[in-house]
Amino acid sequence: MFVLTLTCLGACAAGPATPAPPAPGTPVLLAGGSAPELPAVAARKARLAAALTTPPYILLAAHTSDWLAAAQAAAVADPRVQAATRAPDGQPLRAEVTALGPASAGDVPPHLERACAARRCARVQIYVYPTNTTVTALVAADGTVLGVDALADAQPEIPADLADLAVQIALADPRVAAAFDGLTPDAAMATMSATKTALETTSCERSRRLCVAPVFQWGNSALWTIVDLTEFRLVGAAWTDQGASGRRVWSETTLQDAALAPLCETPVVLERAGWRLSYLLTSSDGLELRDLRFQGRPVLSSAQIVDWHVGYAGRDNQRVGFSDAIGCPVFSAAAVIPYAPPQITSAPDGGFTLELTFRSPNWPQPCNYQYVTRAHFGADGRLQFMAINEGRGCGIEGIYHPVLRLELPPGADLSDQSGARLTHEGQTTWRPDAPHAFEARTPDGALALRPLWGEAELAYGYWTRPAQAEGQGDLPSIGSCCALDARQGPEQFINGESLDGGAVVWFVPRIGNAERQRCWADTTLEGGMLVPRVWPCGAGMEIASRKDPAGYGESGVPHAPEAGPIPASGARPEG
Repeated sequence: MFVLTLTCLGACAAGPATPAPPAPGTPVLLAGGSAPELPAVAARKARLAAALTTPPYILLAAHTSDWLAAAQAAAVADPRVQAATRAPDGQPLRAEVTALGPASAGDVPPHLERACAARRCARVQIYVYPTNTTVTALVAADGTVLGVDALADAQPEIPADLADLAVQIALADPRVAAAFDGLTPDAAMATMSATKTALETTSCERSRRLCVAPVFQWGNSALWTIVDLTEFRLVGAAWTDQGASGRRVWSETTLQDAALAPLCETPVVLERAGWRLSYLLTSSDGLELRDLRFQGRPVLSSAQIVDWHVGYAGRDNQRVGFSDAIGCPVFSAAAVIPYAPPQITSAPDGGFTLELTFRSPNWPQPCNYQYVTRAHFGADGRLQFMAINEGRGCGIEGIYHPVLRLELPPGADLSDQSGARLTHEGQTTWRPDAPHAFEARTPDGALALRPLWGEAELAYGYWTRPAQAEGQGDLPSIGSCCALDARQGPEQFINGESLDGGAVVWFVPRIGNAERQRCWADTTLEGGMLVPRVWPCGAGMEIASRKDPAGYGESGVPHAPEAGPIPASGARPEG
């Protein structure tokens, strides 16, 4: 989701005449603004205007091969795409193709896997600006449009040219220069330039528009500039603190794309300790586990973390933040990508753990993130699926909401902790001081689902009917990055549908970070080398599988200790 430019901290402004960073507590909030008179902005406006005068009335993406050009042409001509890009009176809406390329395995829903395996498929993603809708089409090599999904209030991957344009727009606004009080900022100071964002009380609040957040770092502070890519203007900016050790002191070279490309293209089948499953790396929904079975019995159809929502308090009490995508570095512009293949290790209980770490290239310096997806498969049929954050982030008061999606086996009947069957979609708020659980019954046995709280202070639970456009295949960013309530994305899928035939459980814990306590990373000198140290945080869900209800309490919850595989909070060296 973002293109990380060269991060430049206090050293970039070295010299005797360099002004000091703003004093702590100095508020800077810019709002309004008009589109700057930039050649790049004028050229883009002209291209968008021209697209609205000629069929297919959509700004097309550049392509590198004839078959992708043909796939794009087929997608934009499809009646479903045309309907999604038109107003009720038939007038074309401003829309553009933001992503065009071969479809990876994570882009293809299960019911189309066979078609795309036999025929090379393309993925065409289109953003409709006025309706804030992302349209995704899968097109076979012969030009057949296999599927079209239109998801409202969702935003696409940001292409590199738009990310670069956002930085130019921010730098062109005179108020950005004024905020630095004598220092002229440049593109080398910017990071997060393609990460979707929101700023409260502006046109970008709750992601109603396509907005990105170039962050200009200066000493231990960061100026967040919110750029509206609909009107090509600076919407606002706010200073945040980054902690006392904000200088660049450590980095690690990521693996070449080729090392991870196979995992983006072909699911890996894993059989061990009575478990059988497949896993793959999606474009922006992280590591997806598919068709999980224990001793032949279905446990889950899918498990994944579709988003990390990160919110911060600006110095004027406005909230700013990011919607971080974790995913494949090859077929997408995911914000935080893996730096090594998944690790599989044996566990003392006779089971095993599958773990994949996603890292910003310059972690653990400020405005860089490290997330871990961890799945522990117990020899007794218990699965613990964890979302773990290892810092460092862009501020010392961040609030993290990982969005976990767990799709139950087809035909599963879902009940709440009292045993009452859940017949229709809904949502709830949970706190750790009371027991919470779901029970799912299938023809093959029973499943019990309960939170693993970790460092979470509360969590939002949602249950929805499985749908292709709601996570069967890669999802764009959903929900609000910095909301502190249940507006985390899954609520938009709740429309009263019946759960007959299956259910998806969404679990969104809320975790606050604290410098050198949790959700944090820093560096320390060991053996003459600067190495990272981590104060992790996390939460997740446990799914316990039984062939029959024996061993369950009255509510269907298995009798088990609360401890999960996540390490306790506290400093630890990064291995």
